[in-house]
Amino acid sequence: MSERDGHEPAVSKVREAGGTVYADAFDVFSSGRMAVLADPAGAPFCVWQAGEHHGAELVNEPGAFGWYELTTRDPDGSKRFYSAVFGWRTSAVDMGEFDYTLCHRPGEREPQSGDELGGMMPMVGDAWPADMPPHWMVYFLVEDTDAAASRCEELGGRVPQPPFDTPQGRIAVLTDPQGAVFSVIALTAG
Repeated sequence: MSERDGHEPAVSKVREAGGTVYADAFDVFSSGRMAVLADPAGAPFCVWQAGEHHGAELVNEPGAFGWYELTTRDPDGSKRFYSAVFGWRTSAVDMGEFDYTLCHRPGEREPQSGDELGGMMPMVGDAWPADMPPHWMVYFLVEDTDAAASRCEELGGRVPQPPFDTPQGRIAVLTDPQGAVFSVIALTAG
């Protein structure tokens, strides 16, 4: 595969922007092509170039993907990195004690509601253990966060962060029986 075909330019951009390449671009059968990378702060992520599998077909529905969020101790560095690699634009939401960053699709117009790709949460305050590394969190939408947390435990998973309320909805952090971490959220109506 040549550089013009997909991931190699992303991999090159990650290197140029100070990130780490754990696995150069490789084929995943005929499904697509991927690379395993990390930003300069150490948050791992993968990139995907579609082959026969184009990605999620259902999003923003209960039981499906709803949001991505980077948690980092270096939000300014993260903004620069993801902008250099993917062309993302950002906007800030004042959360009182800190600014929450919304990541927006590339483009020339001002970022608008509806073009968000995910967010960045700064690791500020005492809520974040000193040894917790920066990481990406995936959120799945649910109808009832408390019921989802209970069901997770019934199935052998854990609930390291029990359900709590936010302005966006009720959230819980869960792990599957193998230890993979993810979040669920029942969005606030409206």
